[in-house]
Amino acid sequence: MKASNNITSRQLFLLLLMIFLMPVSADAIENLLVNPGFEEGTTGWAGRGCTFSTSTVSRSGSYSGYATDRSSTWQGIKQSVLGKMIPGETYTISAWMKLENSSSDQIIVTVERRDDRGVSYIRVDQSTGYNSRWTRLSGRFTLDVVGILTTLDVYFEGPASGVNFYLDDVEVLGLAAEPPEPPEPPKPDATGSVNIGTVYQELEGFGASGAWYKNWLMAHPQKNELYDVLFGQLGLDIYRLRNLYQLNDDWSSTMATSAEIIQAAEASLGHPIKVMISSWSPPAYLKSNSSTSRGTLKKDAYGNYMYDEFAQWWADSLVEYSNHGIIADYVNIQNEPDYLADWDTCKFTPTETSEWAGYNLAFEAVYQEMNSRMTGMPKLLAPESFGCSASRAFIEELIDPSHVYGYAHHLYADGNFDDPDSFVPAMQSFAAKYGDKPLFQTEYSCGADAILFSAALNLARHMYNSLVHEGVCSYFYWNLFWGNEAGLVTLDNPWQGSPSYTINPIYYAFKHYSAFTDPGWYRVEASTDSTGLRICAFKNDDNTELTIVIINVSEIDINLSLSLGGFSPEGSGVYRTSETEHTAYLGTFEQSQPLALGSETITTVSLTGSYSPPITETFETGNFSSFDWEFSGDANWLITSDQSNSGTYCARAGSIQDGESSKLRLELDCISGNISFYCKVSSESGYDLLRFSIDGIEQDRWSGNEDWAEVSFPVMEGRRTFEWTYSKDDSVSDGDDTAWVDNIIFPI
Repeated sequence: MKASNNITSRQLFLLLLMIFLMPVSADAIENLLVNPGFEEGTTGWAGRGCTFSTSTVSRSGSYSGYATDRSSTWQGIKQSVLGKMIPGETYTISAWMKLENSSSDQIIVTVERRDDRGVSYIRVDQSTGYNSRWTRLSGRFTLDVVGILTTLDVYFEGPASGVNFYLDDVEVLGLAAEPPEPPEPPKPDATGSVNIGTVYQELEGFGASGAWYKNWLMAHPQKNELYDVLFGQLGLDIYRLRNLYQLNDDWSSTMATSAEIIQAAEASLGHPIKVMISSWSPPAYLKSNSSTSRGTLKKDAYGNYMYDEFAQWWADSLVEYSNHGIIADYVNIQNEPDYLADWDTCKFTPTETSEWAGYNLAFEAVYQEMNSRMTGMPKLLAPESFGCSASRAFIEELIDPSHVYGYAHHLYADGNFDDPDSFVPAMQSFAAKYGDKPLFQTEYSCGADAILFSAALNLARHMYNSLVHEGVCSYFYWNLFWGNEAGLVTLDNPWQGSPSYTINPIYYAFKHYSAFTDPGWYRVEASTDSTGLRICAFKNDDNTELTIVIINVSEIDINLSLSLGGFSPEGSGVYRTSETEHTAYLGTFEQSQPLALGSETITTVSLTGSYSPPITETFETGNFSSFDWEFSGDANWLITSDQSNSGTYCARAGSIQDGESSKLRLELDCISGNISFYCKVSSESGYDLLRFSIDGIEQDRWSGNEDWAEVSFPVMEGRRTFEWTYSKDDSVSDGDDTAWVDNIIFPI
């Protein structure tokens, strides 16, 4: 009996030991946050409308998060958990907060969620915080998503304006979503192609604002030189103004100042500049709080919001601007209607409530007033809200969308500026829903980071993403000129010392687009096989000018062999911005030589020339008669209509057995450039292969189940032999056991 008990105890001990040593399940609960205790500084965290840093006042460890310079209750500290949570799962969110300069006040933890429904703020927990002790917040949150989730932030807020607070030991506990597969690392050699036969959106132009600091510019001793920097050299297309009509006693002189700047801009550019006017707030007499900051539209004696009076003010203001020589091309009736601050702001909600005026009613009133009083009225944009997702609710409630020329938004939500690609899902979703009208990105600023080259590289990527993934027709930086280390150009105080100015790194990033395109140009197809490059291209209306912008986002130098798809350069220039170069001219473009793209650089290739549509094989004749195709191997390639990439027909490898092959071959006299084509494979992975070769040298191979994808390969000038071979090994068949090729573009 004793021996039996010993065996049982030993077995139990071994069982418990095995359980203890077992690897943790992939479904284990974990903290989804990065740097939850702020021991790694501010890594992973960001301020939400306020200054964010760390402090040695901590609950545990050495540091805590520290929120200061708060002007609203919603401002605080946030971290994105986008891509980390699983829809339908429930998470426990907790943290400890402590006030600094108030004995007690409310503290709140909230989740901001943006998806196809728009933006939602879900309160997880709230309590009273103190400056004498730490207080714990804790609550549960279930992720519910409709459509595409573009923002998912956990943030801490609550105390009154001016109250600083500390945050420590934050947890978001639950099941973690599977992380996405990391992209392939870039290689030192890459190919790219431009096809100006594939056309996307028409550009309205690149813009920036002169809403503030106009008096600094006018008083600056180098203002004439600055005009050329700000307009002529930058190639600015649209100048954005703040509607100041009746906002203060000197509004007329301010209009005159803007008129002088516009005249100087046009002299520098050598042609007219377009003007956009936005209202930050109507005059105080039209505001609910009799102030240009905060508030909404005023109600009349009958309790009705003063939409007609607001519309009359807008129409009157445009008459006054016209009297000063300023004609508005575009109008936004309210800058950021979804945002309130202590500067000039006016809140509208998508539809009217008892507390807030309705944007839809205000917009319709402005349209009707302008339409009845003006000939050649400006193009009305809407809603110029904080971000893509926030715009949805305003657009959906518009009374008559045909009265809107285009949809405008800012870029202060839906992503993290330091991670440009984080905005892409929101951009793509917005374009898919509202891309039937021109899309405008009318404001973004990186603030004091303007002096950093890293911000310039990020700005170039944001512009690329907006132009390519959202398809905007216009991209605006916020402040064209500013003081205090901000803006595209920073002005020294003109009344102190020997004032000068600083051209910030972001200026040069912006210039790579703005100085080499014009309104009326079109974005065209551009692609590359490198994960380290971002490439976009633009052409003029008669196909005689072509601009290509290439960003090397990687940490390695890349040589890019670039095919121009039927565009023959006659004149060219290559310009680069890096940590030490500022749109520096590097020389001419030689298509026979790869472009040397240094790590973390922005390069613009500016070309003049002529365009002839490329010679293509689409197999739409239903046979191989377009070229002198040759066949070899155990079965001839054939034409099929069951799997084409586009159109009706494509080429398919012949039916072969184990150990056999089917070859398609063509000889052509080529110019230097790229050959590109689409291919598809359904075969035994790793063994039954589609191979492509040039002059007998294999360029690439494909197997398994790979859907249609475009590939491109450099071609040297001369007589070249192109060959597609589908071959099988000695056993096993899988899938459809064949390969397809379509839409071949030859460099001839």
